[in-house]
Amino acid sequence: MIFNNRVDVFEENRRLREELEQEKRFRKEWQERCLKLEKELHEVKTILNRILNPNTPSSQIPDTEKNTALSPNRNPSGTKPRGKPLGANGGARKRPKKIDKKEYAICKKCPNCGSNDLKHIETEEAYVWDLPVIKLIITLFYIFIYRCNKCRKIVRGTHPDLPKNGMIGSHLAAFLTEVRHNFAASYEKLSDFLKNLTGETFTQQAIKDCIARTASQLTPKYKEIQDGIIQELVINSDETRWPINGKRHYLWLLHSMKYVFISINKSRGRKVITDILGDFYKGVIISDCLAVYRSFAAAFQKCWAHLLRKTFYLKIKNPHADICKLHQQLSKLYDDAEKYRKMELTESERIWTGIRLIQTLQRITYHKWKSKEAKGIVDNWLKEYEGQWLVGVFIPEAELTNNKDERGIRKVIPTRKMLGGHRTKEGADDFAIIESNRQTWRLEEKSPYAELLYYLQEENEKAVA
Repeated sequence: MIFNNRVDVFEENRRLREELEQEKRFRKEWQERCLKLEKELHEVKTILNRILNPNTPSSQIPDTEKNTALSPNRNPSGTKPRGKPLGANGGARKRPKKIDKKEYAICKKCPNCGSNDLKHIETEEAYVWDLPVIKLIITLFYIFIYRCNKCRKIVRGTHPDLPKNGMIGSHLAAFLTEVRHNFAASYEKLSDFLKNLTGETFTQQAIKDCIARTASQLTPKYKEIQDGIIQELVINSDETRWPINGKRHYLWLLHSMKYVFISINKSRGRKVITDILGDFYKGVIISDCLAVYRSFAAAFQKCWAHLLRKTFYLKIKNPHADICKLHQQLSKLYDDAEKYRKMELTESERIWTGIRLIQTLQRITYHKWKSKEAKGIVDNWLKEYEGQWLVGVFIPEAELTNNKDERGIRKVIPTRKMLGGHRTKEGADDFAIIESNRQTWRLEEKSPYAELLYYLQEENEKAVA
């Protein structure tokens, strides 16, 4: 009986070996699946970090993420009502000083019952702003040709409204330039728009040549802007990619109190900005922490907006780490520095305030932080650019953020998004010349269209003189 129930050792070993082999196969399959999933997860995180990071432009942030880590200062949607607050004065326009024409709105019969027995009891006033019928004015110029009896050369007659080249006058040239730059319009759309508006049509090449001539006329003023910005005490600087015929170039924008200067170059290196400002700039450069902004200026002010956005992003990802405390302390220090920068202080008060804030920043910098996120901020930002975070406290003209320059770049971004940059280097240079003048005029609180028109007419009058 016992003999009959004895287990066959060899059979049991065979069965156990098969189970072991099967377990090994399952383990290997699951290991391969895990490795594959880990690889896919790493790839997804890499792509996500490219799209969503502290330096992501607000225009590229998905709507679902607008009010999260990437936008620390943004209020939740709907928390700020539109329009003026309750109790504020009305938003109606002021009574116009000049009336172009008067019309009378009358009623001959009652719209309710149809009766003609109406009695005038009161008169209301309503001002309506409208455009006249827009049409092109075509002028025929008889150009007199002369021969000089002294030098025997042929000369042509001139007129203030006669352009040197082409058939597009000053008003239309200023209009086309403003529409193209203000709305990032292509030459094709400009041609269609003009036809729909006036019934007249111009080829895309004719419009392109017109805008190129406008840029050429503005070149001397563009050089004046470059010469003027070098003399400024404080300059904000930033750059962004700018494709030319599909190849990567960079648009540089320098913003001071008086001027905006734009240059489009193939390089993102420091030589670009030193070619503009010289090998040593005697003022303050406000910028982000790009490596090119080193040792060519008397002083540098780094952007606190970039720093706080980075710490806020890390704080959201690591809510239990000491990066949260670091972000809180840096935010308070920034608020204090900005408050004192805007205050009217004597020179000694400003110096002592700056020293006190520097000591506070040093205590934050050399605190023994534990998390790798906090250590990374301290080592790669605070220590790397030590002495460049509170310059604005001593020189109040230097803002603590580079927002002014980024707002200037935001004005030209539609051209890159809608048109994909430029096809030729000449077109990019023309864009930089015109846009530098337009943004400089806006900085002076002037109308770019009116100033451009005045400048083009003035250049024509100089040619006549």
